[in-house]
Amino acid sequence: MSLFKRVGVVALFVPFPAFASDGLLTLVVGIPVLVVATIVFAALLPMRSRKFIKTLAALLFIPTLAFSLYAALDAMTMLRDFGTENFSIGLAFFALLVLVCVLFFLVVRTQPKSR
Repeated sequence: MSLFKRVGVVALFVPFPAFASDGLLTLVVGIPVLVVATIVFAALLPMRSRKFIKTLAALLFIPTLAFSLYAALDAMTMLRDFGTENFSIGLAFFALLVLVCVLFFLVVRTQPKSR
């Protein structure tokens, strides 16, 4: 068996950190990343150079979404505790994720203003 196959087999049985987490990934990293992404996309929204802005937005959105989907595994564990602050943190994470997606959609779909 080659080295790559062995590593692949071992990787299947190693738990991902987000599955075993207790909400720390969401609170310390996930929410701040989404807050920064929200600020950046809101700042890109009124800019005029549309082709450059759309490309920049896509380059920022793809890794942000990929990481957010990974952090969402951790945030899902927080939604089990209904009525606690953990539930509120998990809900805030998903609300920010939706906000980032909407802002990205608006940046990409908005037409430049004619003079």
